[in-house]
Amino acid sequence: MIKHEIVEASPTSANNVTSSEVPLNRQVASMKPYSGEYSTESARYAPEHARLDKYSRNRILIEWVGTGKRVLEVGCSTGYMSQFMKGRNCAVTGVEVDADAARYATDYCEEVHVLDLNSPEWITRFSEDRFEVVLLGDVLEHLVNPARVLSQTREILGPNGSLVISLPNIVHWETRVKVLLGRFNYQSCGTLDHTHLRFFTLKTAQELIESAGCRIVRFHPAIGGRMTGHLRPMWQMLAKMLPGLFAFQFLFEVKGQ
Repeated sequence: MIKHEIVEASPTSANNVTSSEVPLNRQVASMKPYSGEYSTESARYAPEHARLDKYSRNRILIEWVGTGKRVLEVGCSTGYMSQFMKGRNCAVTGVEVDADAARYATDYCEEVHVLDLNSPEWITRFSEDRFEVVLLGDVLEHLVNPARVLSQTREILGPNGSLVISLPNIVHWETRVKVLLGRFNYQSCGTLDHTHLRFFTLKTAQELIESAGCRIVRFHPAIGGRMTGHLRPMWQMLAKMLPGLFAFQFLFEVKGQ
């Protein structure tokens, strides 16, 4: 049986987001598990502040989603991305496996469905729905069968709808250095997140998308990691030149074939 719970949205509304660094829900920040043991709570992905400069993965994804769209955010966590999309007049429906995180996301989503994407039946909840954009921000690497989920989400796109996807780069230079030194230690979050089931290079990310019957229409190598807080234009230039080495995440806009 598929676990399914609908969390009703609260009547509060989000303001338009324009600043480069936006404080998020303090209650969410306080519940992030930074203890010694790794947690599976989705709230650990919610930043206390979301950096939205022009090199930010979050900003690029939000811009690709657009304004005034009907959006399905798959893996919405606490709604830290939904907040910005709602501020751009998007009507956001969320999907989240963690019921506690989903309750925070209702501040920004019209409704949030607690569903397990690893169950093939999750998509039946949306059999009558069509979305202009489906956002999968760092979700597919957590799944047993990401190609199946991509194929399923393609079927609920409206005419000329898009999938907007972010995937971490397992062969980013920082990970390569760690492996060179004999270290492949899982972490609470990041490229070596302990809940990642799949790992992607640029080539295998493209193959995944194409195997699901999708067509890539836009690509961006997003920067990240501990060194990129400074000299961001330089790091972005390197990522564009050598995405397999310097891109921290691969961003794709995708259409059905």
